[in-house]
Amino acid sequence: MNQLSGADWHFAGLILVIVLAAVHGRIGTAGPFWQILYALPATLLHELSHLVVAFVTGGRPTGFSIIPTPRFATLADGTVRRGWVLGSVTIRNAGPLASLPTGLAPLLLIPVAWFLYHHWFAWFPADLYHTLCLHLTVYLFVAGAVPSTQDLLVAFSNLTGVAIYGTLMALCWVWRVELVSLFS
Repeated sequence: MNQLSGADWHFAGLILVIVLAAVHGRIGTAGPFWQILYALPATLLHELSHLVVAFVTGGRPTGFSIIPTPRFATLADGTVRRGWVLGSVTIRNAGPLASLPTGLAPLLLIPVAWFLYHHWFAWFPADLYHTLCLHLTVYLFVAGAVPSTQDLLVAFSNLTGVAIYGTLMALCWVWRVELVSLFS
């Protein structure tokens, strides 16, 4: 009988990710307790990204929570719908330099997931267990990378900051060849 190879382990990892995504789509039917418990690791990564970026950009974070709190929303037809806020970060200085990067900070989890994916087996053995752990870790980082509506509102709340970062991105695009040669 043939032994499982690395490719087979990655296939098992892909099956794990598909199962996790299916559970993610259906977890709401299991009740809020299970939904919150399932989302906790990705929520922690998501909120930590806001906290770190707010600190680095001078946003002066004043609050951090991953304790779920109920939220009530009144819909257009007048009915009240109950939801949950799974985590939050409060910043004191949502100025032009802090608001955009702090609001979009969870997107930085995607390059971290990519880095982990490419370097995982330099740190851990290439066996089934560690391959499944890799796929679970990458899934959690990518799931935590999705910005919420509130994140987008914060990110684009300061038009001066959007203009500053937009100008920087445009300059980087124009000077990309020179920048690449400078850093290589």
